[in-house]
Amino acid sequence: MKTVVVILVLGGVVLGGGVRLAHATEYLQTLKEGSWLCTTPEAYDLAIAEQRKLESDLEALKERLLAQKLWIYADAAFVEKMMVPYAKVLERQGNKVKVTLVVQYRKRLEFLHRQISRVTFVGWTAAGNLEDKEIL
Repeated sequence: MKTVVVILVLGGVVLGGGVRLAHATEYLQTLKEGSWLCTTPEAYDLAIAEQRKLESDLEALKERLLAQKLWIYADAAFVEKMMVPYAKVLERQGNKVKVTLVVQYRKRLEFLHRQISRVTFVGWTAAGNLEDKEIL
């Protein structure tokens, strides 16, 4: 009986190690810089159309659309603050995907004190705005 238990335990360790190796090369997806994250696929199409019309004044467009609370522009700082597992795809609709992601914000209050906030975002973007990021 002890031999069977030892074999099962060793088999679990060997098989478990193989499973971990298979996941070591798994890719997670993150948003590309310059992507829009919107509440609906239609809102995403509208944001892209507005961006094409007003290409020169992107900052004003970002502020105006953010004030309506329907869109978020993923710039370099936003993408850098994304936490693992980065962007998880929840739903697909044509060439658009609904993703969820967590962004961590840090604020220094005093010398050794920091405030850390984590915000979960859910929204629609183009499938082409997702890029693979390798797990190290």
